[in-house]
Amino acid sequence: MADGSYDVVIVGGGHNGLTCGAYLAKAGKRVLILEARDVVGGGCATKEVAAPGYRHNFHSNFHGIIHMGPVYTDLELERYGARYIWPENQFAHVFPDGRALICSRSLERTVDNVARFSKRDAETFRELAHVYRGVLEEGMIPAMFSPPGPPSRDLIPLEGSTEGLGLIRQFMTTPNHLAREMFETPEVQTWIGFWVAQLAGTGDVFGLGANYPIMVAGSLEPYGWAICRGGSNQLAQAMARFFLDHGGEIRVASPVARIEVGADGAGAVKLESGENAPVGEMLVSNLDPRHTFLELVGEENLDETMARACSRWRYDVISMFCVYLALDAPVRWKAAEWDPAVQRTFAVSICESLEVLDDNASDCRLGVPPRQPGLFTVHPSLFEPSLCPQGKEACFIEQIAPYELREGGHEAWDEIKSGYAETVLSRWRPYLAGGLDDAAIVGRYISSPIDIERVMPSMKHGDWNHGEMSQYQLGVFLPFHEYPPYRSAFANVYMCGASTHPGGSIGGACGYNAAGAIAEDLGLEAWWKRPAPAAVHRGG
Repeated sequence: MADGSYDVVIVGGGHNGLTCGAYLAKAGKRVLILEARDVVGGGCATKEVAAPGYRHNFHSNFHGIIHMGPVYTDLELERYGARYIWPENQFAHVFPDGRALICSRSLERTVDNVARFSKRDAETFRELAHVYRGVLEEGMIPAMFSPPGPPSRDLIPLEGSTEGLGLIRQFMTTPNHLAREMFETPEVQTWIGFWVAQLAGTGDVFGLGANYPIMVAGSLEPYGWAICRGGSNQLAQAMARFFLDHGGEIRVASPVARIEVGADGAGAVKLESGENAPVGEMLVSNLDPRHTFLELVGEENLDETMARACSRWRYDVISMFCVYLALDAPVRWKAAEWDPAVQRTFAVSICESLEVLDDNASDCRLGVPPRQPGLFTVHPSLFEPSLCPQGKEACFIEQIAPYELREGGHEAWDEIKSGYAETVLSRWRPYLAGGLDDAAIVGRYISSPIDIERVMPSMKHGDWNHGEMSQYQLGVFLPFHEYPPYRSAFANVYMCGASTHPGGSIGGACGYNAAGAIAEDLGLEAWWKRPAPAAVHRGG
């Protein structure tokens, strides 16, 4: 690494780091991305883990936001190899009595499905879908791809009407409260509440009612949650190809040991190998604020304001427990007798009621693996055959779980994860007509919250969002309000990861917005068209 040979050094090669680097590289900056793992992409990871020939996507399966904003087009990602499949049946919920409720990308087909449970709920869903599409397109999508503003500015446009105030009220409540309020039948409440909760992991956090538009309208045409052909890592590889084609450099297997700072800010990045990467103009971190500043910069090098801001950053106590399965054939759902489409649905959830989902969150906060886990089963290989041998299935189950166990802390997961995986599989089997007996399981891979942290160094505490999703850690408060968005106490140190606005999920929005902030500060002519700030932020 020649002294001063890079204008920009980016720590972390997740999809937001790649996005930020790609925009800056095309703008003429010499950019180096340092990635700790042996492959770029962060959560956009695809790997053979359960059995030979079966490939699974870790942490990143539902790619919808990337198609809502400018990143996919600006970075020519389709031309560089990121191509997508949109399953018609987006998600389903199966019930103990053998019925199922499916959300299709078709609004009318979904309304018909809901009407089998309640005609009144079907009309409510139709009305909400239209309202939420307007909120999504006019407010949330532009807001995700713009720097956040003060909360009051975001809400002022809605305060002048009864309907607008009603939306604000919805945004301020919990996903589960809102499901109970809007729909009359427990099955419809559970179906929609469980789905909306997936964006944050739980449905009991006040302020995350704001996730309804992105999950409801975002699942319907012309939107929808898509599967990347060849696996989720293909999105990261497409970003990397664009970045490399515009003069960028990537170094994988290069974990950072230290960010060296002085009076002028960051001066160099020291790798665990002992090498130094000099910082020419700026350093950009794709990591969370605690990891970046308290660990890599060192709390002793922070002023009081910065140290306090980073120290108060909270990781979520709730993580994920996942079982990745290689199956001899696709699972067969009992509920297919009620609706055959459940056999061709991207994700299928199992949870008897929203009360069970509330209990899951309570268990996690007590440090107990959910005793009656609500399961989210995901079936990408039904639509992308490259993920497994012909006629087989590569699927996985996930559910929320605590990072710290009451008995033994996070390290105790190594002792209990095999037994808990059996609990999860035993919970799933009664809903199946076949496909999950021992002889049908070719292989399995178990990922506990501590395993997530071990495999993904940027996901501290097994937190895939890089921080707790609550109102004091969203919008302009991501990751701290003492400094302008994407900036820090150091004039040449910026942030671009999931701990910045608009938060987690695969969309490249954090990296896109960070590149805009850098261009603004440097007086750099942005080759991309930057949208005007929007009126309403996503809130999740």
